[in-house]
Amino acid sequence: MKNLEHLLENLEKNKDELEFLQERLGEMSVKERYILEGALELNEVGTAADLINLTEQLYRFEYYHKTKDEKSLGEYVARHEENASDEVLKFIKTEKLGREYHEDYQGVFTDKGYVIQRGIIRQIYDGTNIDELSQGDWAVKVKLTSKEKSKGVWVNLPDYEISSGQPDELIIAMERLGIEDINEVILEDAKCILPNICYLKEQYTSLENLVQDGNNLGYILDEPHEDRDFFMEHFHSAMELEECIRLDYALDISQNLDCYDYLPKTANLEKYGRFIADRDKVVKDGTILGDNFDYVKYAKANIEKEELKPCTHGFIKRNEEKFHYQFSQEPGGIKLSME
Repeated sequence: MKNLEHLLENLEKNKDELEFLQERLGEMSVKERYILEGALELNEVGTAADLINLTEQLYRFEYYHKTKDEKSLGEYVARHEENASDEVLKFIKTEKLGREYHEDYQGVFTDKGYVIQRGIIRQIYDGTNIDELSQGDWAVKVKLTSKEKSKGVWVNLPDYEISSGQPDELIIAMERLGIEDINEVILEDAKCILPNICYLKEQYTSLENLVQDGNNLGYILDEPHEDRDFFMEHFHSAMELEECIRLDYALDISQNLDCYDYLPKTANLEKYGRFIADRDKVVKDGTILGDNFDYVKYAKANIEKEELKPCTHGFIKRNEEKFHYQFSQEPGGIKLSME
């Protein structure tokens, strides 16, 4: 693998770019580093801006773990891409399949696996917007160590091995640490993408529970939520109202958004005023009174009447719907099992 520190040292960069990349590379997961190894072979990097844009778009690459030649690539593709059983796999010409796959997708073999690029690297970072960058695609990230290796490695969650069957973040990191049992792992640090979730490491006595909740948050954030407008704004507003600082409680809030009446900050008050005026049968649109009615003022009055509280992303209040606890402990109740 290319020495990232040596590469960074020789790139054209400014102070902000250097600090960004030092932090990004320092907290890069094991799987991300393996992907970046191949990405650097597939893309020309001449400046720090090039490297930043590459690290911001590692999702445009696929990584096939432990596929170091055409034969192992063919076996990986047959097993994980085509769902071939062990019985069928015995009759597959894996080397031929791997060679054809490599010719079609023009990926690159590295010391750790095979990397394919699935999209064009775009200019996300333009030299002025470094504060707006994501620093990776994760919901929760944990830093793990072991007795054998005190230098920690990062793991990004969610981990999709259960659904995809392919080695993902956790197993790859555990291999790097030289352990097979998650109970041998030492949790050194933990972070959540939700800024209101504080002291995440201290919230859990079990790494397995933390990983499970981190995965669940990732699955929730990865969903398109096409059936609910303003899902993220609604979610953040509900957490703000509840002063939520725990991950397990945040998961429950995400599943109980029907318990919160919400009006987005970006909502058209004119349109909202017309809707509730018609609902309340105050005036009819198209009449003399309707044409001279102040719908914006009526909308604001309704917000005040309904006691919707202002928040960062709009207005919100708790309604009478029953809140169901699945992940966190109900006040005065017993914590439900995650099993």
